[in-house]
Amino acid sequence: DNDHSAGTTGGGNGPHAVPDPRNYARLSKHFAINSSYARAVVDATRVMKKMKKLQSDFPHQISSDSLSIKAELNIWSKRAILLGKSNNNHKLNNSSGGGGLLDDNSSSSSDPKEMLKSLELEDARVNNGGEIIHGNDDDEEAYYTFQGCLDQMEAILVEAEERYISTKDERIRPSSDWYNHVLGAWARSTNLNGALERTKHILHGMEAYDDDARAKQNLSNHHHQQQVETERRHNIRQCWASPDTVSYNSVLFCLTRDTGKGRAKEAEALLLKLKERYRRTQDANIRPDEVTYGAVLHALAQAGMAQEAENILDSLEGDPTIVPSLTIYNTVLNAWANSFQRNAPKGAESLLERMNILSSTGTNSDIEPDSISISTVISCHARSKTIWGAERGEQMLNEAIAMYSEGNSRVKPDSIMFNCAIAGWTNISGVESEHGNVPPAERAEKLLQKMKDSQLNVPPDVQTFNIVVDCWGKSEMKGAAERALKLMREMSDYNVTPDECSYNTVLHAMTKESDPKWVGCAEDMFQEMKDKEIPISQITQHVLMNIYAKSSGRDGATKAEELLRNMTYPSDISYNICIDAYARRGDHIKAQSLLEEMISLTDQGKTGCRPTIHSFASVVNALAKSGDVDAVARAVDVVRKVEELDYVSPNSILYNSLIDCIVKSRHRDNASEAEDILLRMEEMHRCGNSNVRPNSYAYSMVLTCCARSKEPGAAERAERILLSMESLYSEGLSDVVANSRCYSAAISAWARSSSPDAVQRTFALIDRMEQNGRDRSPHGKPNAHCYNGCIHAIAKSQQTGKARMCRDVLQRMIAAKDDGFYESAPSLITYSTIINACAFTSGNNEEEKKEAFDIARSCFQTLLESTEMDPCVSSFTNFFLVISRHLKHGAIRDQFAEAIFLEGCKQGKMGKQVLDNFRRASPSAANRMLSPHRILPAAWRSKIRNDGYK
Repeated sequence: DNDHSAGTTGGGNGPHAVPDPRNYARLSKHFAINSSYARAVVDATRVMKKMKKLQSDFPHQISSDSLSIKAELNIWSKRAILLGKSNNNHKLNNSSGGGGLLDDNSSSSSDPKEMLKSLELEDARVNNGGEIIHGNDDDEEAYYTFQGCLDQMEAILVEAEERYISTKDERIRPSSDWYNHVLGAWARSTNLNGALERTKHILHGMEAYDDDARAKQNLSNHHHQQQVETERRHNIRQCWASPDTVSYNSVLFCLTRDTGKGRAKEAEALLLKLKERYRRTQDANIRPDEVTYGAVLHALAQAGMAQEAENILDSLEGDPTIVPSLTIYNTVLNAWANSFQRNAPKGAESLLERMNILSSTGTNSDIEPDSISISTVISCHARSKTIWGAERGEQMLNEAIAMYSEGNSRVKPDSIMFNCAIAGWTNISGVESEHGNVPPAERAEKLLQKMKDSQLNVPPDVQTFNIVVDCWGKSEMKGAAERALKLMREMSDYNVTPDECSYNTVLHAMTKESDPKWVGCAEDMFQEMKDKEIPISQITQHVLMNIYAKSSGRDGATKAEELLRNMTYPSDISYNICIDAYARRGDHIKAQSLLEEMISLTDQGKTGCRPTIHSFASVVNALAKSGDVDAVARAVDVVRKVEELDYVSPNSILYNSLIDCIVKSRHRDNASEAEDILLRMEEMHRCGNSNVRPNSYAYSMVLTCCARSKEPGAAERAERILLSMESLYSEGLSDVVANSRCYSAAISAWARSSSPDAVQRTFALIDRMEQNGRDRSPHGKPNAHCYNGCIHAIAKSQQTGKARMCRDVLQRMIAAKDDGFYESAPSLITYSTIINACAFTSGNNEEEKKEAFDIARSCFQTLLESTEMDPCVSSFTNFFLVISRHLKHGAIRDQFAEAIFLEGCKQGKMGKQVLDNFRRASPSAANRMLSPHRILPAAWRSKIRNDGYK
């Protein structure tokens, strides 16, 4: 009985977030473990013990032979398989055809180990007077642990080999089956690294024996003999049987238990080695079979190595000795789903179409796609995280429903297929913008509703609800937490019990809510989990801590820390959440205290609490928000500590936080300090530190610092940094883009400077941005903020013709908007700043004054007529100033002043400065209009408080 070989189907992790037992089906019968199986193991063990006793009592009449040793190894292998289920803490279910692990008069909560002991105790009472016979080994661990069984097998194998070596008795010649039973048991060991080493060791020994045997029979050339000698010099275990296909399959199964690409490549290499051995020897016993290919494809699918998997499938389609099954094709489909490549959906759909063609033409009628095939392709689309992928996944689901309705029972939609389609919308929730009028969360819930209402008899399961709840949790929609909670409460209507994941997902949705009521709601849910005895993991505690941390309550950080103190084994994440909570509230003292506590715990050997770079960056953020005069000095100390420690390395996030702290300090020389940090980051990156790579955000913060600085030369520094960014980008630093924000900061730096070249330099930067737009450059295109900075520079300058220059900029903004650059559209600030510039147009030239007045009046009129913006207090203040400075005293001036005053009263914009400028513009009109009112009507001032530049 060689059923210890392992076959795999389905490949990888199954559809997105939906483990499918079918994808893990093993072809060998021993995986259908139930109480009948356990009973058989007990009976076989009893017979084995009797056989061993008879052999001991009558050694000359009844001696062991190769077949009895094989049977003995087989029994220990079966015990190991059963006890391995106990060691791995597998859930006992009824998923297999003959029932689950326990289905014959056994409690579903029984443990395989305890069940085995109980059956053997009962067996002993019946057959041995109550004594359990353990042979010569009284150590219970040898009989009731996986490793104990494995040790017994190794001991049996070594003893039998030694007897054969000493006696040369052909009746006990070792067979491949002996080694295969040991290989099969090792392949399931929980010590994966040890298992891989041991199985390879045995296989290499069997290969060496085979090569040696063939060399002696002159079936191999001199090169092979040399290879055998080389291998022996490396102390390969000496074996006494040749490997067969089952031997290789056992090692391949062991390799599939590691989902990494390294093991997948080893599996692929082992397949090539096996094929080469078969080609060289033409030995049918080592011909790769479907289990071999299935195991290799399973390994590749888990690792997402889709192209490699499809290459193997291509070779199989051309192999006349093996007809690839539907399982093989589904495994390759799953490799595409796990690859996460941009072309994965296309590759999966192409393979699905190939399956349809091959089955419909009769080339391979057994590979007609089934529900697993379609679910896997839908999962592939879901993992693309695109609107198109979500749409296509839902479309494929609807196509499957239509095919099933037309009589194709193979593609009957099940909860897994629905879950994959729903996951497509969940994966873009909160990432993609709303699609049409229906956001992703609504689309996901509609699919859930389809499951409830359809005639397919596909009731939603807990995972279905959890995926939809997660979709709401990820969305940025108002009321998302309310919808998530409502869905969880509806689960009981469908006989579905919320699990820990359900509660955690709803709690996560609450972390995005600002209303304080959700803190209380989260606390109630936490208590509900306790009352219902739902397991509360560290994940649950962390989510609740996050709710406290992100809440607006002053005691949020304190409550988060209370949870931390009540945790049995807090982790670095636990501490980081608390540090973040205090950082949000600017409490750098508490944040730094927690960081120091983490360092102390690490020094004591508690590595689970070791601070990460996030811990240090959060403390620097707390210092940035504190406003303390020594915040920068403290932040520098924190960064220096990171540079000293050997278990954490500085990265861009940490230095960006330090720059942010410097920017917010408003020190006189902060621009040069910020630039020093930036230059330091550039140097570290040039020296090979890939973790420290300044990006656009770091540069924009330094530029902002320059814009706010009053240091001499700040504007020149800003422009130099800006041009340096473009140079670095051209050298290959793709994340250093001089975006519009960077340009805006440089323009603001010039506008706020007292340089006589300020206007010229801002125009040069605007020209450069407009050229970027024409060239479709990745660097900044002009927006309203940049143009406004240029207008501000003009307004502050002493140049003549300011009004005309401002008008020219306004016309450029309007032209840019008309060309499709909608961010360049003039704003309220644009018009108000131009009015201000017109007010301060210098010179005694009447024509220039008239031009300035006309431009200001046109801007003010635009604001009055606009449906998108209204004149603000500054607009009225500046326009009264224009009237007083550019119109001669007389009736026209008074009429203008009175009209503007009445409009200001109507809009509620009559602040103190507005009234003062009204009096300057027209004393007579002001006296006439204001004298009847000892107290100004409240309506005249109703819009002052919330008015201003938006």
